[in-house]
Amino acid sequence: MRSNSDQPQLEGKSFFEQLEEELFNGADSNNKIKFKDEKSPYYFLPPLQDFLELLNLPHTQKQFLDLAESAFGINSKIGRSSKFAIFGSGVGKRVISKLLGFYKNLPIPFDDVFTPKNLNKIDKSAKVGSNAVYWLSAVPFYKLSAPDGESDKELEPLFLFIEKRCQTEVRFLEYVREKIKNDKIDREDTVAIYRYISSFWKNETKVPEHAVHTLGNIIKYPERLKKPSKEDTLSAIESYCFMNLDFYLEAITYFEIGVRYEYGNDPQNLKKEIGTITRSIYAFATNDTISTCFEALLIEYKKILTDLVGKTGFRDLARFIDINELENADLSESLGDRQYTQLKRWRNGKDIPSNERLAAFLDKLDEYANVDSGYVLKMAFRIALGVDKLVGKIISATAFDNCEPHEVEAIIKKVLSRVPIYYESNITDFLNAKNAD
Repeated sequence: MRSNSDQPQLEGKSFFEQLEEELFNGADSNNKIKFKDEKSPYYFLPPLQDFLELLNLPHTQKQFLDLAESAFGINSKIGRSSKFAIFGSGVGKRVISKLLGFYKNLPIPFDDVFTPKNLNKIDKSAKVGSNAVYWLSAVPFYKLSAPDGESDKELEPLFLFIEKRCQTEVRFLEYVREKIKNDKIDREDTVAIYRYISSFWKNETKVPEHAVHTLGNIIKYPERLKKPSKEDTLSAIESYCFMNLDFYLEAITYFEIGVRYEYGNDPQNLKKEIGTITRSIYAFATNDTISTCFEALLIEYKKILTDLVGKTGFRDLARFIDINELENADLSESLGDRQYTQLKRWRNGKDIPSNERLAAFLDKLDEYANVDSGYVLKMAFRIALGVDKLVGKIISATAFDNCEPHEVEAIIKKVLSRVPIYYESNITDFLNAKNAD
């Protein structure tokens, strides 16, 4: 957002007035304007876009524009090529005026989200290069999207965690920048800077100290990266995985804690037994016979259905999958066999179902079991698919010559196997906070 704007001049102006002024003042030498989709590389608070992509939700600004058009049935009157250009090469003021006019006409209380207080937080985030810029907009927007009378209380622990992460990261980055500005740290002295970073990670996360020290040694002795041994490479990957996955393990467990608390679980049971999603991630990480986190959650769900309707196997689940005539096209197979083949492929991480197909499958299972899981069950399976996608992304990102994908996967699973530690710590903090209210 308007990180270089003059705050006193903008007070009293609406969000769109401020945005229009910033955009028009930011035109390039060709008088072109574009929305920047910047992402900070910090692991502590990953980009919102990456988080949404893992959940198979709209995550680019163009996708948000398309979603707004379809959701509210309002045409932005912006051509397809111009839509891409807005977020790419840039467009003229006329198109930007159209875009802002479109957003102004949406029945969305933008000024309730972009209050002076929140805009100030967003500005601070932008100035230090934090991903909090997007999170601080997304959380209030989601809260406002809840239907009247529904507060989504089950999401409060997750939102509180995200808001605290935003504040913590921005405060830390401000602190380091101030040290650099006052010549307390040389901006070229990466070893000195990492001393502050390592202390931050030790104090603010559940990342083990040895993982933090490993990255510190890499920074201290960069020559080791020129021809790293296999052991050095795998140690660096492990450190990366611990730091990369920390946010996601926190977010997942806080989501599950909020859901379990709000949907009637006894607080003592919340402490005695980890939740279904946490259990699934742990099973995937520790059981070599389970191919994906999605499969691990299906196994958990089979147990739930067995309690509700009697013994349930994978073939029983498979018969609720819609199969079209061209899919798995061996038409000599029975429909039941083709459905079972499709489920097996899902379990192995192939032909991942779309959100719509997954929802249809789960809705039919709800109807069969005579229950109403609402969005919670769908979100649980999206999380499982997101974990699988994240595993694949990390393996691709760490494709070095001196290690194998299966070795990287083993490291990822080692990190994921710590998910009960996150759950148990967070449920204790959550219940203590509740008792203190």
